Amino acid sequence: MALQIPIGSLDIQITAEPLTQEAFSPFGDVVSNPRPDVHPSSFDAHASSLPPNAFPANQGSAIQYRNVSRLKNLYHQAPSGKGEPIMSIFVCAARGGADPSSGPNALAVRHLERHPFTAQTFTPVKSTASSYLVIVAPSLPPSPKDQHLPVPTGDGLPGRGFPQLERLRAFIAADNQAVTYGAGTWHSPMVVLGRAGTRLDFVVSQFASGVAVEDCQLLEFTSDGKDEPAIRVKIPSQRDFSTKL
Repeated sequence: MALQIPIGSLDIQITAEPLTQEAFSPFGDVVSNPRPDVHPSSFDAHASSLPPNAFPANQGSAIQYRNVSRLKNLYHQAPSGKGEPIMSIFVCAARGGADPSSGPNALAVRHLERHPFTAQTFTPVKSTASSYLVIVAPSLPPSPKDQHLPVPTGDGLPGRGFPQLERLRAFIAADNQAVTYGAGTWHSPMVVLGRAGTRLDFVVSQFASGVAVEDCQLLEFTSDGKDEPAIRVKIPSQRDFSTKL
């Protein structure tokens, strides 16, 4: 069940930008082939220009890029004390009003969630949509309002507070990019971009305990006198962002 968060008269509008590792690094990892121009058969010829985590594999028929993202398991700090690795398929329908091919439009952000004790990786599987929206926010300092939510402690974590909506960011990802949300990172439920009736499938890898408040903490934002919260992400037209991906 979502925890309702009134945001009063707060009005936020941001524009989605192309997803890159540099821009997304405060929130997690972007996983994609760093050198799609290099065929495995020509590894030796390009070895000096490849990233340092590149290694020949499978008797020369593959290139392995090691440790591109790591799933963090912090369930030893959870009340249950234990989380198991799980892998699932999310079949995600394109959201109505979120079709960049039809020109610029805006999407209202009603929910953000976090998985405090685990990182979570979404890996697209070829389907009928070709892009998706990644919406994230840093955390506020702790407050009495969030004291009942279990969270881990330690270096490199965003902290226990609610999301800082004034610093919301949004990124447009292509279907050749996987994304890892860092443990405890506030993010939107998956938003697939495309025409009505299309979908994008994802393999999702994470840890989980089966205890709802440990596995996913979901917020729902409300604005005074409005059907939707005044938190909007402008989605550029496909022409605007496709050349940047």
